[in-house]
Amino acid sequence: MTQAQENSAPPAGGDRFGELAVALGLTTAEKITAALIRQMELKAQGIEKRIGEILAEDRVLDLRSVQKVLLEQQRRRKAATGPAALPAEKRFGEYELLAKVGEGGMGAVYRARDAHMGRLVALKVMNKSVAGNSEFVERFKREAKATGALNHPNIVSAYAAGEVDGTPFIAMEFVDGESLRKRFKTLGRMVEPEALRIARGVASGLAHAHASGFVHRDVKPDNVLLGANGEIKIVDLGLAKAMADDQRLTKTGIALGTPHYISPEQARGEKQVDHRSDIYSLGSTLYLLLTGRVPFDGKTNAEIMLKQCKEELDNPQDIVPELSDGAVAIVTKMMAKRPSDRYDSCEQLVADLELVQRGQPPRYAGSDADVEKSSIRPAKRKVRRARPQAKGGCMVVLLLVLALGGLALCVWRHARPGRSAAGNSNAGLPNSPSRIE
Repeated sequence: MTQAQENSAPPAGGDRFGELAVALGLTTAEKITAALIRQMELKAQGIEKRIGEILAEDRVLDLRSVQKVLLEQQRRRKAATGPAALPAEKRFGEYELLAKVGEGGMGAVYRARDAHMGRLVALKVMNKSVAGNSEFVERFKREAKATGALNHPNIVSAYAAGEVDGTPFIAMEFVDGESLRKRFKTLGRMVEPEALRIARGVASGLAHAHASGFVHRDVKPDNVLLGANGEIKIVDLGLAKAMADDQRLTKTGIALGTPHYISPEQARGEKQVDHRSDIYSLGSTLYLLLTGRVPFDGKTNAEIMLKQCKEELDNPQDIVPELSDGAVAIVTKMMAKRPSDRYDSCEQLVADLELVQRGQPPRYAGSDADVEKSSIRPAKRKVRRARPQAKGGCMVVLLLVLALGGLALCVWRHARPGRSAAGNSNAGLPNSPSRIE
């Protein structure tokens, strides 16, 4: 995994005002989402306001609460700049640290060697400066629990988890390769067969996670590893939630997921988020791989999340005309705004991906109902193709009419009454007036 598991290091996020206000129990995700939408509407009118100002104006937070969030925000940003936990002797417990492969605000990931087992591992070590933060520790524990509970070829395996001198760690399978994000950044848009292969691998891993009772909630290119031998591995289950868990774990819904790939229900901060949210996020990732573009973009996270909830999406075939109808039908169903209009399960998605890979139409996507409920615009290229055919057909009919008309005119001219008879009578009758005796 040379450079590969940098995406499995916990991100440095967690210092945004709205997220912190929810994490501190001062308000709800729904109220933060409403404030973000209002912030965007004001910006469209040329009015710039911070989210804290809007929350204070709406009496969601009082001045003391706003100050509390700002102080916590400053503390976390300062902590995020601290060095990752790395003893001077280049060892961490029983692990020999060989190289750092990724780092974030919560800690770092190292390529390490397990001294007892003699194998390479990806060692995720939490930063000591945030080890006292209960929210970060809870996320770290959830990742260890989820990764340890899942055993599938398309999910990175966890070998061990624990603490060394009060610092939490997770020892995971080491993947020699790179992240999907890095692959895309290097090569750009992928050919359809490769994009479908990757999506199928991720969908297979998610199907296992869902069957085991877990929802990932942060599916994106950063959290997919591509091995040197073609392996496809899902990583970073720090946001994964057991479906039966206490719903209090979802109170910070506004911060869960990444704006470019987040599902509409996550963007709205809904607490009840199920496996279909992962299907949407994987659809956003597949859209990127097929077209070379993120589905929705904007200047702020709030703008992107609002588009995820309300705007239609450009048809992939208008961006890359050679894409198959089957691939577009799959993305269309995956990215439906309403969860009920998406695939019922990742097993159905895997089945459709396999069919399209073989050149066959998908079984569960592409129906008239899917098209009617789709948030993806119809392909313009099909309209453009239909027009020349219609003009060509009219031209053929016109030429045929002209040809028949010309033929009819010739027949009429040669068959006029009296023309042949008059000529013959003048030439053949003995008493013709034209004859001179």
